[in-house]
Amino acid sequence: MTFTTVFLAAIIALIIRKTRDIVLRNNLDSKKEKHFVIASTLLILFLVTNATLPYPESLYWFIGMGIVSAISILSYSVIKKEFKRFIALNTKEKVQNILFYSLLVVVTNIYL
Repeated sequence: MTFTTVFLAAIIALIIRKTRDIVLRNNLDSKKEKHFVIASTLLILFLVTNATLPYPESLYWFIGMGIVSAISILSYSVIKKEFKRFIALNTKEKVQNILFYSLLVVVTNIYL
């Protein structure tokens, strides 16, 4: 349980840092910033409840897809800007980003 708590704290810190970086990089107005912070908070709450409350598998995927849909709706414009930025990166940086975030998702699913 201690490892899960430490791992969860690290993931939450990464989400908070990336949220701050994206908000500052895109110069978001207050409305878009609130939407993006709410979307990040939803993701954090999902991870915390997933680690503390054991969901049945079908409910886990239903709630997860609902959270992803809400995040997509709340921060569509920011996601679009970040995707354009990602496309503009050189190939090496694209591969590094894809590998890092894929590994992060896999490890999170294994340990939480």
